Amino acid sequence: MRNKENKFPAPHSDFRIPDLYSNRETAFQFRGRSYNFSLSHGLFSSADIDTGSRFLLKVFSGFLDHFPGKRGSGSGGAFAFDGELPFTVLDAGSGTGVLGICAAGALSALSGGNAPLKIRAQDRDELARVFTEYNAAKNGLAPEIFEAHTEPLLAGPPGQGWDLILTNIPAKAGLPVLEDFIRRSAGVLKKDGLVFLVAVNTLAGFFRSRIGVASLLKEETGREHTVFVYGRKENGGEGACDPLIFDESFPAHYPFYFRNKNDYEMEGITYHLDTVHGAPDFDRPGGAIEAAAKLAVKINLAGKINPGGDFFLYEDAQGHFAVWLTHYLTMPMPSIVLSGRNILALAAAKHNLWAAKINSAVVPSAAPGNGRDFEAATGCDLVAFFPETVPMNENRAADSRETAWEGLGRLCAGGGIVIAAMGSSDAERFDRKKDPAFVRLGDVRRNGFRAIAYRKSGAGKSDAKNG
Repeated sequence: MRNKENKFPAPHSDFRIPDLYSNRETAFQFRGRSYNFSLSHGLFSSADIDTGSRFLLKVFSGFLDHFPGKRGSGSGGAFAFDGELPFTVLDAGSGTGVLGICAAGALSALSGGNAPLKIRAQDRDELARVFTEYNAAKNGLAPEIFEAHTEPLLAGPPGQGWDLILTNIPAKAGLPVLEDFIRRSAGVLKKDGLVFLVAVNTLAGFFRSRIGVASLLKEETGREHTVFVYGRKENGGEGACDPLIFDESFPAHYPFYFRNKNDYEMEGITYHLDTVHGAPDFDRPGGAIEAAAKLAVKINLAGKINPGGDFFLYEDAQGHFAVWLTHYLTMPMPSIVLSGRNILALAAAKHNLWAAKINSAVVPSAAPGNGRDFEAATGCDLVAFFPETVPMNENRAADSRETAWEGLGRLCAGGGIVIAAMGSSDAERFDRKKDPAFVRLGDVRRNGFRAIAYRKSGAGKSDAKNG
């Protein structure tokens, strides 16, 4: 195994992922320019550009109308901007990248293409990062201008200040997270910077009552959404956090993400987890994880694992299976690589393993064995696979299962064990695509979920492809 550090490798997109997970292409017009976006059932607003983003862009366009077309001319008018175009832009909670990409196109047009633009898009979901990066390239934005990152809201380089923050903030992020966003977003703006935030009308009162920590400049309400435009108060607001959060300092940097601190039980074993907002399984282990624990006991996993070997866990939300495993196994725990789409779930899992005195590395990935995690881990003695199901047509679903098996083949050592757990119907279809290099060890069905164990016995198609 490589890269046992707390840092993960530089962003790496496998453009097969949009091919597999894109459900439609949609055309969009903003300020006279045509855009094309790939959307996904796995991400917010999979059918079209959502009404909240459209409304925010409408208000933002009115702001841009104050500028006649070049830097340093015009007036911010009611927005109290200093008259210069904003050139550093943060798209917070990017989804498929619509806000950041449209802002980049509009600001470039206003500056005559000579603006020193720097756009940073961020989302907690690695699939969102891949789609944002893909859509940026599709719409002609160079990597030097537009970067996409998997990270918490408002994370960024130390000392970075923003001219502009755009956000269609997730309503389900959790009220402590939303309240923190208002407080810290004002603090990471440059002197005359602005935040454009759109929220569903049911949350408008909540945001209105919290924006007192900032300077509210404009509020515009539509049929379903409200847009708030605010800047920083003199000597007000807090700063951003370092994006590399995967260590024991996670709770200190992001206390507002934590939701529950509870003891849990699986297969007669009690363990403790601190769980976070923005990730599943915050109040109990999911059905797939419970099935996997039951299967581990059934096949006597402790007697089959290579002592001191390396483990790889994909999509173990909050760390339930990983921490349970530390109590179940009688051997000294090996190194663990945690992978999956949700940066918050991964950060929580690493924090919970650290509390259990187990070292781990975090590697965001949209699919197992894809890009970053293949760079971080190979030759693992145990791979536990808990995929998040994304609706797609059967042809693409079959391709994604094939891709998953290729990744598992890359990650697993000869003689190593894979435990795959998911919904029963998905597990059956996944099992049909099994790589011939893997021999089935056993399976468990539980409450609509199924866990299947395999041992890698020799060179299969995945090894053959990768030499």
